Amino acid sequence: MNELLNIVLILLIILAFYLLLKKYFLVQKKPKNAEEKKEEIVKSYENEMTKILYENKDNNELLLKKKKEFLIKVNQELSMNIYFDKAEIQIIVQHLINMKID
Repeated sequence: MNELLNIVLILLIILAFYLLLKKYFLVQKKPKNAEEKKEEIVKSYENEMTKILYENKDNNELLLKKKKEFLIKVNQELSMNIYFDKAEIQIIVQHLINMKID
């Protein structure tokens, strides 16, 4: 019985030491605020639109089809996203519509 208590005590000490190390010394990832998250989402859409533009630059008909599908998808996703209101969605979609490759 005494040995079992010693083992439990040692395990509790190890656990406490681990938790202290984790809290004070290990790098913790900060949660993103709403503005950072919004920028990240918009940037990913811009990157995807750029990819669509480059992949289909020689075929205008296919480009228009892919662009339309992508813009519909973006509009639906942003409409369900809590970070964006309708005005912001319109601005983002308009920006994506006006994107061109150099």
